[in-house]
Amino acid sequence: MKQTHYLTTTVQQGNRLEISLPNLPVGQTIEVILIVPETAQNHSMERQAFQQLPLEERRRILAQQAEAMTDYYQENQEWKDWINF
Repeated sequence: MKQTHYLTTTVQQGNRLEISLPNLPVGQTIEVILIVPETAQNHSMERQAFQQLPLEERRRILAQQAEAMTDYYQENQEWKDWINF
């Protein structure tokens, strides 16, 4: 089974990342997934615009998104492999 570590780091000078995992041997190959958060300002503006929509429109949008995500997670083999490792 794959080990999972959740770390948060900051982009360093020269656009470099530093990750320290002392329990892994030198030369060990690892997989890295980067998640870059959206800026708070963009996220806040999008949320405000969504909240200003009529309730029925918000419900329609959320239902479409939920259906699309359900299809994606049920059919995407890479996702299935990742959660079943």
